[in-house]
Amino acid sequence: MEHADYANITAFAFGTPDRGFLNQLLGALNALADLCGLPFDSKTSFLLPDGVNDVMQMREGIFYAQFKSYAEFRKKIFAMLDLYMQEVEQIPRIFITAYNLTESLSAGKNTDMLCRAVKEYYAEHNLGFVLTAVLTSRAHKYKYVDLINVPKHLLTFTSRIRLLQNKKLRKKVLMTIGTINNFNRRNVKEKQKELLSQLKKLRKDAALASSVDKLEAFIKTDKKVVFCLGGRVAGPEIVFDVNYAKKLYASADKLARIGYGIVFVNGPRTPNDVTDFLYEKSLGNPQIVFQNCKKIAENDYERTPQSWRIYSGKYEDDFRLLQKIGNIYPGIIGFENTLVVHSADTYASCETANAALPTAISKGLYIDPDVRPDCLNLFELLCPKYAIDFDDFVYYAVHMKIEPHDLRPQVLSSPLRVFAETALNRLAQMEQKGKF
Repeated sequence: MEHADYANITAFAFGTPDRGFLNQLLGALNALADLCGLPFDSKTSFLLPDGVNDVMQMREGIFYAQFKSYAEFRKKIFAMLDLYMQEVEQIPRIFITAYNLTESLSAGKNTDMLCRAVKEYYAEHNLGFVLTAVLTSRAHKYKYVDLINVPKHLLTFTSRIRLLQNKKLRKKVLMTIGTINNFNRRNVKEKQKELLSQLKKLRKDAALASSVDKLEAFIKTDKKVVFCLGGRVAGPEIVFDVNYAKKLYASADKLARIGYGIVFVNGPRTPNDVTDFLYEKSLGNPQIVFQNCKKIAENDYERTPQSWRIYSGKYEDDFRLLQKIGNIYPGIIGFENTLVVHSADTYASCETANAALPTAISKGLYIDPDVRPDCLNLFELLCPKYAIDFDDFVYYAVHMKIEPHDLRPQVLSSPLRVFAETALNRLAQMEQKGKF
């Protein structure tokens, strides 16, 4: 299909505080803007609550299950859309949201009711047609979603049967291997340069001298491992506890003893006790670095159990100081001969496998196979073709001297352009049917 007719098609997405889902949305929006020949501006591409001017400022998510009724939820979304539509020069034709698996059993309903509210707003305000799309979703029987990106690891036996039996649902589904993301080698190299520049500036900061020295020592090692940690979710189906952290640290220590530089970076879902444990252990090991990448509590409200995505442990002061170094994850994984290790609960393994970076997945944390088979399915899909089982790598490294550059995994293809083209094709179909 020629996309010249859609040179002015714009898209927008539902804001989220979760960086993993945000990266999916940014990737999809970027791909659509690129295909339509338009500049991309993240500041004008997100539907945000009142008082939030930039998606990076979001601290709390908004979803249907939080509200007493659909009417209350609809009122909230309409108010957000009123503010958004006042600022845009033209009406977007594509609305995107990310399926939030951490919302457990409510995720499908949350997505469908959000898309329902958006469609009703367009209809009641005579704005024409809007195509609604959801990224990284299970194959739910959505009523109000027009395009469903379903990665293969989210397919259960039941959902496969559902797709075979439901032709209408099957037409809505875009199947991919791995998740849509906003990650590539070019960005990694850019972040690497930024990190090196930042460390150079901070060398004279006495309070950060030891941390900068450790990071620079890591960079100078000729073989490296970076651990990228996931964590818990709202329900009991994923448990990342200190026992699993001890397993990870023991493996890191084994590798450090044979000359590896080691870095741990946590994420928003990494529990505070795990963060504290790994940070404390790293302080006593000159070859192991821990850099906090979790938001730090600003007030007592953010130090409550309900704010578990925000760090409120023993080392708030230390971590505030380390914020001068920043989020090192995108840059620290870009050095030669580096293995990027992801815990099995996170989809970030798709990002590094897409970017042709040596990737490993670590098993061992508790994942309920009945509730979250997707994590186990992803491991099976990626290993050993696109990634390696981390336990296997430790064995090979210790006993056979295998290094990250020896792995040479197959590159996992990115589904970004396929998503963008599919969305525009669906719009073309709607135009032919006189929908807008």
